[in-house]
Amino acid sequence: MRARGLDRPDVLLVTADPLVDHPSFPAGLLARVLEAEGFCVALASRPDPADPEALRGYGIPRLFAGVTAGALDSMVANYTALRRRRSDDAYAPGGGAGGRPDRALTVYCNLVRKAFGKQVLVVAGGLECSLRRFSHYDFWSDSVRRPILMDCGADLGVHGQGENVVVRLARAIRALAAQGKGASDPRAPASLPPWVLDVAGLIWRQPASQPIPGDALLLPSHEEVAADPTVQARAHALAERSRHRRLAQRCGGMAVIVNRPDDPSPADLDRTFFLPFTRNAYPVYGALPIPALEQVRFSVTSHRGCFGGCAFCAITAHQGRRVCSRSQASILAEVERIVAHPDFRGTIPDLGGPTANMYGASCASGRDCERISCLWPSRCRHLVSGQRSYADLLEQAAAVPGVRHLFVTTGIRMDLALEDERFMQQLASVHTSGHLKVAPEHVVPHVLRIMRKPSGGDFASFVARHRDLSGKAGRRQYVLPYLMAAHPGCRLEDMVELALFLRKHRLVVEQCQIFTPTPGTAATVMYATGLDPATMEPVFVERNPERKRLQKALILSHLAENAGDVRKALRLCGREDLLPVLVRS
Repeated sequence: MRARGLDRPDVLLVTADPLVDHPSFPAGLLARVLEAEGFCVALASRPDPADPEALRGYGIPRLFAGVTAGALDSMVANYTALRRRRSDDAYAPGGGAGGRPDRALTVYCNLVRKAFGKQVLVVAGGLECSLRRFSHYDFWSDSVRRPILMDCGADLGVHGQGENVVVRLARAIRALAAQGKGASDPRAPASLPPWVLDVAGLIWRQPASQPIPGDALLLPSHEEVAADPTVQARAHALAERSRHRRLAQRCGGMAVIVNRPDDPSPADLDRTFFLPFTRNAYPVYGALPIPALEQVRFSVTSHRGCFGGCAFCAITAHQGRRVCSRSQASILAEVERIVAHPDFRGTIPDLGGPTANMYGASCASGRDCERISCLWPSRCRHLVSGQRSYADLLEQAAAVPGVRHLFVTTGIRMDLALEDERFMQQLASVHTSGHLKVAPEHVVPHVLRIMRKPSGGDFASFVARHRDLSGKAGRRQYVLPYLMAAHPGCRLEDMVELALFLRKHRLVVEQCQIFTPTPGTAATVMYATGLDPATMEPVFVERNPERKRLQKALILSHLAENAGDVRKALRLCGREDLLPVLVRS
């Protein structure tokens, strides 16, 4: 700032992630986007929550202070599904846990307020804000908590894909400041004009006595949701079906207004990813590695959004169901910049998005609808699959001079992949790095139905086809499945069936995770209420930590050290006859 002749920034961004100049790190991306718009941005990473001086040194930001918990919800980052504190954090310098405060969004909003009082407008954002924008069940306190804007101390919130929202807000506050009414006005945001509060993607609040905006759909109040599990399930279903609308929810003496999300266009994404990211951590960390950066440093994001709508997944709740794909020219230009990076050694570990082979997919109807998934419970007739576009993209990117290997390591939607033989051949012969990671999560039909996943037959067919094509290409490679234990609807007996399936198909498990109730997802509502919000039918919920652990042990039963756990699990579900099949002594 001194070098630029400035005494304070326009925007101060506070994050619980490390400082990384990479588009996969939210604060780093927002800083580049705001800088490209001519704003001066200061970044504060993991400041001491007890030390307001850690922020005062930046000076009072002219426009606002933006606060994010980072790429993860802080409680998910800090605790396991069994509520034990994690020993590592991939988003920490050195990978060690402990630097990210619990409920980081609230902690850092309060720190900003302690540092600057009412002299600054505080804007909360990021995944933690997005998933907690309405009343939500919180697994770690085992309670229904209020909308995050009621608890975190921020004046405004941003949900969903926020870079356009933040830029529009910054422009609006700058315009007000030019009129002598800036963010330093202690009356803000009450003094903000209605046209500012109409920005898509914004969350704001008003006294409950004021009329709700006429275009807003009113959800059941927080008090109703907290008191009645049935109301909680219905409120979630209503919000999930009405994501494209402005929504409102009363809480105490206030009403929280959630504007419809901002859906960036392909041109917006092209502009964002064209910015001059160095793909490096900031130099303050020296030689300390940041594991999350190492995983994605030379990966390429092709699109955002996912129309799968899986019950346990937060992607749709945050990025939306509409897939927004970058242009092929933009992606190839990024690949060329990666090739020119001094640390690049020829391998792009991934080219994809939340679900890689959804690139290029679109909706033929061109209108908003109330479906919660384009593939569940049946495939929508308006869905246009982009398999051919993705296959073309992979072929073009792999041909860029300097690229020796290009792999696909993000999720593959197996039912879509099986529709395109060319893509399956490319995947098996060129873009599998020896091990292809896929996420069927389960194979038992009634569990998959509750998960909002395709039938288990797609997984078996995909494995068989990938093995066949790999053999024809002269490559020895394997499919490694990611699986989930203790999801609502899943009992020990179902995990026995899954373990037998793995044995039958000679599959080695890459990872089995225990279901973690993440705020804002349908599966978390099932866990909290015992009801499927899509159907309002009762759902079995496993709450016993020991039985959750045993479900996971069944899938890892090919490891001898788990034999005792497997015996116990089989005894509990009355299937001791399977012991010789599942356990090697």
